[in-house]
Amino acid sequence: MITRTLRARVSSLTAAVLLAAGVGLAQPSPEKSFGFAVGADRQLADYTQIRTYLDTLARESRRLKVFDIGPTTLGKPMVMAAISSEANLAKLDRYVQISKRLRDPRTLPLDEAQKLAQEGKVLLLITCSIHATEIAASQMSMQLAYELASGTAPAETRKALEDVIVLLIPTINPDGHQMVTEWYRKNVGGKYEGGAMPWLYHPYAGHDDNRDWFMFNLAETRAVTKVLYHDFFPQVSIDEHQMGSTGARLFLPPYMDPPTGTVDPIVWRSINLLGSAIAYDMQRQGFEGLVNGRSYTGWWIGSASDTPWLHGTIGLLSEMASARIASPVYIEPGEIPLAYAESRMEFVDPWPGGWWRLSDLVRYELAMTFSLIDTVSRYKSDLLFGSYRLAKRAIEDTAPGQPYAFVVPVRQDDRLTALKMIEVLMFGGVEVHKATSEFVADGRTYPSGSYVVKMAQPYKPYAWALLDRQEYPNLREYPGGPPVPPYDNAGWTLPLQMGVACDRIAAPFDAKLERVTAVAYPTPEKIAGGAYLALDAHANASFAVAANLLKDGAELWRARTPIRAAGIDLPAGSFVVKTTPETLKALMPLLGKHHLSAHALAAVTGLDLAPLKRFRTGLYQSWRGNMDEGWTRYLLDDTGIPYTTLHNDAFKGGKDSKADLRAAFDAIVFTDESADVIKTGRREQPTERERAFASPMPPEYEGGIGKDGVEALKTFVEQGGILVLLNRAGELAMKEWEVPARNALERVDRTKFFCPTSIVRIEVDNRTPIGWGMPGRAAAVFASSLAFDTWAPFPEWDRKVVASYPAKDVLASGWLLGEDVIARKAAVVDLKLGKGHIVLIGIRCQHRAQAHGTYKFLLNGLLYPEE
Repeated sequence: MITRTLRARVSSLTAAVLLAAGVGLAQPSPEKSFGFAVGADRQLADYTQIRTYLDTLARESRRLKVFDIGPTTLGKPMVMAAISSEANLAKLDRYVQISKRLRDPRTLPLDEAQKLAQEGKVLLLITCSIHATEIAASQMSMQLAYELASGTAPAETRKALEDVIVLLIPTINPDGHQMVTEWYRKNVGGKYEGGAMPWLYHPYAGHDDNRDWFMFNLAETRAVTKVLYHDFFPQVSIDEHQMGSTGARLFLPPYMDPPTGTVDPIVWRSINLLGSAIAYDMQRQGFEGLVNGRSYTGWWIGSASDTPWLHGTIGLLSEMASARIASPVYIEPGEIPLAYAESRMEFVDPWPGGWWRLSDLVRYELAMTFSLIDTVSRYKSDLLFGSYRLAKRAIEDTAPGQPYAFVVPVRQDDRLTALKMIEVLMFGGVEVHKATSEFVADGRTYPSGSYVVKMAQPYKPYAWALLDRQEYPNLREYPGGPPVPPYDNAGWTLPLQMGVACDRIAAPFDAKLERVTAVAYPTPEKIAGGAYLALDAHANASFAVAANLLKDGAELWRARTPIRAAGIDLPAGSFVVKTTPETLKALMPLLGKHHLSAHALAAVTGLDLAPLKRFRTGLYQSWRGNMDEGWTRYLLDDTGIPYTTLHNDAFKGGKDSKADLRAAFDAIVFTDESADVIKTGRREQPTERERAFASPMPPEYEGGIGKDGVEALKTFVEQGGILVLLNRAGELAMKEWEVPARNALERVDRTKFFCPTSIVRIEVDNRTPIGWGMPGRAAAVFASSLAFDTWAPFPEWDRKVVASYPAKDVLASGWLLGEDVIARKAAVVDLKLGKGHIVLIGIRCQHRAQAHGTYKFLLNGLLYPEE
């Protein structure tokens, strides 16, 4: 048992040994501090307790310092402990400076780099429990900190701290950790013990908080990214996770195929070395059920463990088998899948089943982490010099087929979004330059002010992976068999997602460039006269400004056709605002906040304008913790667009509630979610994974909007409301109402069609309200998405295809099998019913708040004009 092991380890040390090590005896163990041993059944320390405990250790040990690395989404302080020998912590700034210098060989001669690698110490970043229900690592972190700081860790680990500085973040989702802990404590001893919460365990992203590591939307991602690439520059990182209960006990690298092509082979070899060394150490100690080479690929780069690969950091992932939060589970031997019941080369010692407790997770993770510390200490100089060598190879490698640079031209449909992309790249450590004069590259002329990302830079693999298109290999279970699904995205190309023009440049070119240190957003131009002002529908920011003006009672229209006047050329759908002193007072701060310029119009005579009075938005939130709903809230909050969250009870009550919906809202949005879940709270035919992870909910969180809610929504539309159904939510309309559209993929086998989260091309009719502001050709994220067949309807309905998949070359980035199945099918459809509209958006138009280039499909639904 973990309790006996830990007590034995502490009791075997005498006070004389502790004092000789220079450590006082006042440091309390976690068990003494909390009254229970770390990992005890049904016992958890919450985030406040963990942070307070680390502060206590920092006051009483010269081997541990605590850093505040930034606020969380809900404003909690995120903390990181630096733990090492007293001598190392006294010179921490020096060792951080060495790590930083080794990242740039352009300013560091080889002989000096070798000396610094000998002098320096390995910085090892340990991040815990990003997924808040995967709570074991956060609990283990306290025991780890205690043993390292008090000198009670194993002798080999104590010695390793002479060469290693541990950077320990006890949880990189403190808000979620607090939520999960409080929910668990509330339900201990009852029917719902260890069950899921009815809301996301990150305020916006839920489980997707580990999908944000190149976009940096979340406060927590930004805080850890600063540690990685701005403030500490660790050589090695490990992100400690949990997985299902019935398979292996612990996953460690090596990863499974395929590898991301821009990652240096030395990184892969280093990952394999460290993962195998840990597995060897743990096998020697008698730990069972260790697996490698399964489930987790080397392809996806958007998580906390993966993005470091592209920065010359050796990024590791660990995945422990889960208990039910802190409640033990019993696994019958027959419940273990055959793949994990029989010995294989990548899984040589299966776990036989039995009880599995939080204490087991802590025991495994503590041994794993000690082993990692020991292993990196043995390769100290290699790892330090390796970071220099990786950066040097990135700069100097010019193998055939590599791009020389990427250029982001000045002219963009949405310049502000292009600047946002540049800012995102720079936060991830990418070096960006700006042209100070016109230049020619690959035969194309680019004006002054264009942005240039040269590949000859230390973080080339990262810049290259984000800016170029992905080609996922055609992996099959067997020749001619079903495709092997990737772990996550098959494609993620950032310019395609954000709708930014970005050119791959193959050949070297000459240009006058200056390094960009900060993105300079434009200052809104002064408004010179004009009874009216126009806002460009190309710019996502225009929608945020218009929504807030409407909220404040301003008079607005949308132009049905392009606005062309002296010095003005704006697309259909652009906003026209009548200027009054009150409107200008509200408008000017909004333009400044969003860096947006308005265009003065002396008159609107001759313009085809549609009154814009719709704005009041409702956003449905089920009790199933829908990540797509969370990201949609993030988008609306980030742009400052007001909305009201609606739960099931808002749609119930029979005929009276039908009138209430239209009285209260102009647009209602349902995000990507099964129609069954929306209506009943559960899928009629749950997947095997959904069955495995299902847990009962308190009755107030069960059910969906019900039959009354479905009827209320139809009445809402008939009375003039706009119902926006994103991705799979479109199934609700197709199942419940006789709409002139169906999902062409509903019964298609994945041997015939397969498109795991990738980017596809779409053709857009931007003359129609849902397509306003979009280019005629665009890229969209396809993830469990829909393709619609439509037909000429009976008089009750009308339909307009807003966007469709092209006849050929559908794939833009990632993996697509069977493009003919969706070629020429509709991707976005505007259905007319009574006085209102149902908007079916079959693609992920706001995917993870990354797909800025297709935001307008959603935003146009919220700001649909009067007809």
